[in-house]
Amino acid sequence: MSITSQLISQIVEIVLINLVLSGDNVAVISLSVKNLPPKKAKLANMIGVCMALLLRIFFISVIGYIFKFKWLHVHLIGGIILIYITVNMMKTNDEKAVITKESSDGFSKALISIIISDISMSLDNVLAITSVIINDVGEITGQQMILVVLAILICVPIIFLGSEIVSKLMSKYPIIIYICAALLIYTAIKMILKDSFVLHILSIINPLLILIAIGVIAITTVIFMSKEA
Repeated sequence: MSITSQLISQIVEIVLINLVLSGDNVAVISLSVKNLPPKKAKLANMIGVCMALLLRIFFISVIGYIFKFKWLHVHLIGGIILIYITVNMMKTNDEKAVITKESSDGFSKALISIIISDISMSLDNVLAITSVIINDVGEITGQQMILVVLAILICVPIIFLGSEIVSKLMSKYPIIIYICAALLIYTAIKMILKDSFVLHILSIINPLLILIAIGVIAITTVIFMSKEA
C-alpha cells in the first residue's frame, strides 16, 4: 500500500469513526435545543459542534502522550471501554431523552447539557481515533495530527447540517445501528490486539482456542445487544 493510499485510508476510517460516535452526541444536542427559539437553537447547536471539535483535538494530543507509557495498558483499557460504549449505543435513548428534555427550558441549561455530552462523547471518540493513528512506538506524529484535524473538519458540516437526519435514520432503519456497532467492535478489537500484555498472552495460547474464544464472545455480544436494543 502506497503512502498516499494509506493516508486516504486513515482519513476515511477516522471520518467514519467520528461520524458513528457523533451520532449519539448529535441526538443529545438536538434534544437539548429543540425547545429553544430558532436563533438560539442554531447558536447552541453551533457551539456544541465547535466544542466537540476543540475537545477532540485536545484529548487526542493528551492521549497521544499517555500512550507512551506502556505499563498503563491504554490500548487494552481503551478497547474494553469502547466495547462498553458500543453496547450502550445499542440501548434505547429513552432515559437520555428525558434528561435532555428537562434541561432544555433555557439557553444556559441547554448549553450545560451539550457541553457535558461533548466531553463524554469526545473522550469516546478519541479512544477510537487513536487506535487508527497511533504508531508502534506509541506516538502521534505531526502529520497524523494534521490528518485528525482534517478528518474532524470534514465531519463538522456533516454533523451540523445532518444532526436530525442521523438520529431519524437510526430510528427508522435499525440496521444502521448494527452496522455502526460492528465498526466500533472492529475498532475495539484492533485496539485490544495492540496491547503488549494481550500480544504476550496470544503468543502462548493455541490459535484454535483463540478463534473459539473470539467466536463465543462475538455471539454473546450480539445476543446481549439484541436483548438490550
